[in-house]
Amino acid sequence: MIAKVTKGARAGGALRYDFGPGHREEHKDARIVAGSVPGTPQQIARIIDRHTRQRADVARPIWRCSLSLPDEDGVLPDEQWARIAEQYVERMWGGAVPWTAVRHDDDHIHLTVSRVAWSGELLSDSHDYARSRPIVRALEREHGLVDAEARSDRVAPQVSGPERAAAQRRGSAQPEREQLRELIRAARDASAGGGRLAFEAALRDAGVDYRANTAKTGRMSGYSFSMPSWTDAGGGQVWAAASRVSRDLRWSQLRETLGQPDPRAQWMLPPQRQAAETVAAPAPADRRQVSAAAARSKSTTTSGTPPRRPPGWSAGTVPGATPYRPGQQPGPRRGRGR
Repeated sequence: MIAKVTKGARAGGALRYDFGPGHREEHKDARIVAGSVPGTPQQIARIIDRHTRQRADVARPIWRCSLSLPDEDGVLPDEQWARIAEQYVERMWGGAVPWTAVRHDDDHIHLTVSRVAWSGELLSDSHDYARSRPIVRALEREHGLVDAEARSDRVAPQVSGPERAAAQRRGSAQPEREQLRELIRAARDASAGGGRLAFEAALRDAGVDYRANTAKTGRMSGYSFSMPSWTDAGGGQVWAAASRVSRDLRWSQLRETLGQPDPRAQWMLPPQRQAAETVAAPAPADRRQVSAAAARSKSTTTSGTPPRRPPGWSAGTVPGATPYRPGQQPGPRRGRGR
């Protein structure tokens, strides 16, 4: 079960929405299933708003929450939704508040709660998200519902309602971003340790279109993905950056899984950059050893100590050379044509 919280100024506007057509004409057979205020929707709204006006210093005294279920939970009867709503409000707000629960779809209800208790006390909404989470998890266990938090993919951006509706209009049962997420992760796992070439081959086999985003230097920065069937209203292909498909598909994480460097990226780099990309920097202790070796080498070449000579070597004994003696003037050079 997923709880989504919003806040507002008047119960009248909230209930008009609940009993209206909805954003996409999705509200069907709206009805009140639970609450602490009797009457018609209009009467309930007037009673709650009249009660909250005694705290004119509070800008948003109306607390709204939708409780929704995944498809695996099926369709609950109104009586079970009523028990869930009563238990949720009791644990969240103590129960001594004006509230009502409206159902207009199979999979969720809307709660409209006044933060001004019947006693006139203003109840704090501080940390309401954190307070709501354990209540929802407990209600799932008590009513035999799916643990929506364990089921949800926290690293993947959620697909919006309009995007889901557009996929349905294209004849796709599942939005393309969700399809891409599954296919790309499978390709990543199948090519782990094989580098970019193996990963891209797996993408092609899965029917995933991809674009590698590289800088002028050849450095890889990430991928964009698409599917041949994913088009906009004008027929153009829609592309999504890896982070918009799922955050675990960003290059910083993909690179660790794929492992081996791509030779295509190496030859595009200048020689000094290739060395920098392929040779790991020494550890701090190794750097000290390298520095010491360099210092010794420098001292050997600058201290005047002659380099080691082969056995029997002495100045003036190089074959073919005339020994030089102090005061002797070199003779004229002889060469061809002279």
